[in-house]
Amino acid sequence: MVSLRLFAGAAAAALTLALPSATHAAPAVAPSNCAKAKAVAEMTEKQYRETLEWYKNLIAQGGHPGIVGEQAVADAKADRDRTASQAQRICGP
Repeated sequence: MVSLRLFAGAAAAALTLALPSATHAAPAVAPSNCAKAKAVAEMTEKQYRETLEWYKNLIAQGGHPGIVGEQAVADAKADRDRTASQAQRICGP
């Protein structure tokens, strides 16, 4: 389950890197770029919530996720924050 999440996170990161940054974007951003950026941000938000839920459920069942589990949550949160920021830069205020 975690390996699938890590793969999905890597795919989201690759897609995010493929999106143009605000400094490289054309002055008038095409709506399709904004829609793509928002879709990526929503996907990483969902992945973060799922990772956090997995983490909390594991603890509730008496398990300890260890450093790997804690790092998975931290990585998912960083991906969520990065893609949300990227979407905001691309779509504007």
